[in-house]
Amino acid sequence: MMGNGQIVPFFMVDLSNFQMITTRAIPQGTIKDTKRVLISETPVPGRNFSPISTGANANRKIAFTLPLVNRGDFGNLLLLKQFDGLRNQSNGIGGYRVFTGALSPNPKVLFQWGTGSVPLIWFVTKCDFAHESGMVNRVAFPQHTLVDVELTLDEENILYKGEELFRSATALLGTGAPLTFTEF
Repeated sequence: MMGNGQIVPFFMVDLSNFQMITTRAIPQGTIKDTKRVLISETPVPGRNFSPISTGANANRKIAFTLPLVNRGDFGNLLLLKQFDGLRNQSNGIGGYRVFTGALSPNPKVLFQWGTGSVPLIWFVTKCDFAHESGMVNRVAFPQHTLVDVELTLDEENILYKGEELFRSATALLGTGAPLTFTEF
């Protein structure tokens, strides 16, 4: 929360379409942040257990649902069209594509809201809409939509090096932080 009790508005930057997506609404419920550890269990005949071989780690993923509510003449259409840009290959500025077909890049965003990370580059791997059918305006534009988003971290981007430094520094600070009674 900001000093006056206001939460920082939700925001992300659509890098492919050169626009900032922002809204007062914040993600519903939780922001799911996952990163699987991959291991292999190798069965050996005659043993009572399977030795474990460490593999690698899966990609970090963020998933959340963002409610879009707007009761104006356009409903939530204008904001929906910004998110719609994350569901399609980039049109670039003014709808002119530099690359087409297989060379057209998938959407990427700069995002960090509510994740405890520095701003990072993420691939958009899911952007689904669920429109509330009973909430349309007089011209049938939706007024209430749930946007279900999943982002996969681009760990090869240079900004990820900043996250690694941030993680190391804050982990060191965390080892010396005293526990308080409220943490139990």
